[in-house]
Amino acid sequence: MNLLRRRSNIFSLLALLTALVLFTACSGGNSSAQTKSTPTPSPVLSQGQQMLNAMSQKLNTAKTLHGIFNLTLNGQTVNGITNSEIWNASPDKNRTVVLKSTIGQLATGTITVTNGQHEWQYDPQKNVVYTGTIASSTPTTGTPTSGIAGSGGQGRQSDALLSLVQSVFTGSDATLQSSSANINGHSADDLHVVPSSSSSATNGPGVGGTSFNYTGDVYVDKTTQLPLQVNLQVQGIGNIVLDIPSLTLNQSIPDSTFTFTTPQGAKTLPLTALNATPDNGTISLQQAQQQAGYHLLSIPASQTDYTLNGVNALGSPGNETYTLNYLKGNLAIIIAEGKPLANLPGSGSQVTVRGASGTVSNEGGNNTLAWTENGVGIRITANLGSNQLVQLANSLV
Repeated sequence: MNLLRRRSNIFSLLALLTALVLFTACSGGNSSAQTKSTPTPSPVLSQGQQMLNAMSQKLNTAKTLHGIFNLTLNGQTVNGITNSEIWNASPDKNRTVVLKSTIGQLATGTITVTNGQHEWQYDPQKNVVYTGTIASSTPTTGTPTSGIAGSGGQGRQSDALLSLVQSVFTGSDATLQSSSANINGHSADDLHVVPSSSSSATNGPGVGGTSFNYTGDVYVDKTTQLPLQVNLQVQGIGNIVLDIPSLTLNQSIPDSTFTFTTPQGAKTLPLTALNATPDNGTISLQQAQQQAGYHLLSIPASQTDYTLNGVNALGSPGNETYTLNYLKGNLAIIIAEGKPLANLPGSGSQVTVRGASGTVSNEGGNNTLAWTENGVGIRITANLGSNQLVQLANSLV
């Protein structure tokens, strides 16, 4: 979907983390045969890695999902909680309701709904419903996600933080820490996770590999083999705890769940208005350049068909990642760049971009081009083909 929308860096963070399970994909590799002259033995996976892979596979092959996602963020710049209820049906239907939030930028009662063709975003603070038709997906390269992630059902929230949550399941080395953990009365296996030590550890979809350094634990229900809690310490962000007290797969969800009726008295505006008037939390490109202390690549102003709807800065001072939010008609283009993204392992197709080596990977129906330039890691995410992304990257100034 061409809906990489965000109202602030905090909104994106919360939406991405509560959508953690929706983005998972199996981390198993390709089993194509090797030539006799260069035999490669199959790696022996640890028990913890097998558990993590099995959980990812179970989620990825699900046709529907319904769950409660309770996020607690103890960050260096933001602290708070948000509890959300999510319904998802493959390939592209979703309903997300914010049940409770103590973070001002994401109000209690916020609702986002899509039925695959139409989208509604309700802002209870403004009593406004942003609505519009979803543009058809453009064919992409790489390996598309399947199952609950579908062909772009969650792409609207994708940015650099997607690399963080995606890496937990698809780019982590997992070790069984304990088989006797207890999470909210449920017996659980404690899987300790860190970024994978091998750049080729995953062949599943991602966003240019791991975006942030982290260490943490994934607690898996011993009965259902589904996640109960994810507890991460993320460099430059802080401590993130995602509790999942309720999670069911493959149960029928009525089609009416994926429609939305405008509340009485609410104003209706097109989705484009949501991007044209970003909430507080965005800064100008000039402000971002000054804050970064180094040059941020951007689309030339001469390309007037692109509109920059602000920049989000995430992370502690001196360790920020900057996200430039562009629109070209209904096509959203996200350019994330920062020193924390530099020289990180990645998976996907190898390309040459701006004289450097890069990768193009596919996640949620959108492709991401990733490379490092002058010590700064850069990611461009959009519903564009590989050649189009490289062409756009080469035009940046």
